[in-house]
Amino acid sequence: MLYGTAYRGASTNCFDGCGTVFSVVPPASQGGAWTETILYAFLAGDDGGNPEGGVTLAPDGTLYGATFAGGPGTCGTYPTTNGCGTVFSLMPPVSAGGAWQETILTSFLGGSDGIGPASTVTIGGDGALYGTTAYGGAGACSVPGEPAGCGTVYSLTPPKSPGGSWTRAVLYTFQDATDGTVPNGLTLGTGGVLYGTTTGGGTGTCTNIFQPPGCGTMYALIPPPSSGGAWTKAILYNFQGSRDGANPVSGVAVGEGGVLFGTTSRGGVAPNCERQDEGCGTVYSLTPPASSSGAWSETVLHRFQRSDGFSPEAGVTIGPGGVLYGTTYEGGTGPFGNNGTVYAVRPPSSAGGAWTEVTIYDFTCCGPYLPTGGVVLAGGTLYGTTSMGGTSNGGTAFALEP
Repeated sequence: MLYGTAYRGASTNCFDGCGTVFSVVPPASQGGAWTETILYAFLAGDDGGNPEGGVTLAPDGTLYGATFAGGPGTCGTYPTTNGCGTVFSLMPPVSAGGAWQETILTSFLGGSDGIGPASTVTIGGDGALYGTTAYGGAGACSVPGEPAGCGTVYSLTPPKSPGGSWTRAVLYTFQDATDGTVPNGLTLGTGGVLYGTTTGGGTGTCTNIFQPPGCGTMYALIPPPSSGGAWTKAILYNFQGSRDGANPVSGVAVGEGGVLFGTTSRGGVAPNCERQDEGCGTVYSLTPPASSSGAWSETVLHRFQRSDGFSPEAGVTIGPGGVLYGTTYEGGTGPFGNNGTVYAVRPPSSAGGAWTEVTIYDFTCCGPYLPTGGVVLAGGTLYGTTSMGGTSNGGTAFALEP
């Protein structure tokens, strides 16, 4: 069974709908039709609306996620949808065919509290949830047309007894442009370290829509040695634009030896992309230093050329043998070259060799196209979604079999 979110649709309280959580169930027999079910439809207001990230499945079957808008806050994140965002849980029904139960675990109120959680939440070993808000916090950032603040990293600790309230804490507030701005999703590493990226900020000087300028950063957030202490943030890498990569809009995957893998939506210096100043995007690795005082090392594994895709908005999934799988939102060889691709980046056969990128699937204009999310790998099959296409042009869920 697959679980996901739709950013729009269902309730008319929002422009084009407030979004849903859905499941897609495989057929009882091979060759049958998959069945989609709306598990929950957001209503905006205190209920939350417009989930930009996916949902995370807990061992007990509960789904956790966040909505970018909605809640009791007055941030005005969209002209037609007020609110600063929420974090929610969705519990499965007690008996087959019953309704899923949504609970708002916390609502953001703006300012230093955080605004607009736009990414999937991460579950820690103790059941705590970790996530980011794209805006808000006490930092001195201002992006034209967006809420003030550089963004935050937060945690949500479950209650000690059933029915109690979850406890939210701001673990880190991004301070200014050099510190990073607009943080993306988090990945939990060894020792409880959280790894993440920021779309803007850092020491790079990219020319883009983000003001103050910046090409983005990669950072680690290290838990305190004792309970109640402050978390410590370290910038592992500052993207510089050009061939180096620029503006990651997704998180990272942790591979063997603690190597981090991810994508940048721009950079690579390929021609014929809409973002001609920076390129079509890249796939990169970030290798930890040999000693604690050393620097992390970034390597660009692939630079997209438009014909094989451009603007990878999702991160990568690590498959057997260390193969990386992902999607590009646009590009490919289809009509107008703007339909998107699914790709694989394969490691070299010997140390020091070049990684090899292969386009697995090239979307066309008249079928599913424009994949915004990544892919998940199960039983050798890749599963994903497209934002456009389908019978009503509202998007699709797809499978790619080897």
